[in-house]
Amino acid sequence: IAALEANCKELDEKKLQFERIIHALRLKEAAEEADNAVQGEDADDGVAGDDDIGADSENKEEEAEETSN
Repeated sequence: IAALEANCKELDEKKLQFERIIHALRLKEAAEEADNAVQGEDADDGVAGDDDIGADSENKEEEAEETSN
């Protein structure tokens, strides 16, 4: 019984990690869609949208921190 309880706890922790990853990916996807919409508007105005070149690497670092907790 104790082994099953330990296994269940481990699975719950993994499930929580996956839920956090999914949430982070959904936020990233929504941000990218919003950014693409803004860039599309900027392109219509003749303005370039290269302001957040390093944002992708920062998002990956945040996701790595979330999964390690």
